[in-house]
Amino acid sequence: MFNKPNRKDVDDGVQDIHNDVSQLADSLEEVLKSWGSDAKDEADAAQRKAKSLLRETRARMQGRTRVQQAARDAAGCADTFVRDKPWQSVGAAAAVGIFIGALLSLRR
Repeated sequence: MFNKPNRKDVDDGVQDIHNDVSQLADSLEEVLKSWGSDAKDEADAAQRKAKSLLRETRARMQGRTRVQQAARDAAGCADTFVRDKPWQSVGAAAAVGIFIGALLSLRR
């Protein structure tokens, strides 16, 4: 009825998680070191690398692909924007509606 996970598959999963956490720790260490230095480009590159690795690791931990995680992150950002600025969101939705209505009326 239930498939028992293979020990090799579990060991591979644990090793993947260990590798991801190690890479994340290394990236965060680079970020912390670069904040201490005056090199702005170096700090920005380390920060981008750490953010990217964090997104990938979070997606793997939750069993999602990078695309699925990116979609969830975008939806979260949109939700935060709508909650922070409801009237601007209503205005943007109205503008999009007027634009689509104009396009549809020209089609006839």
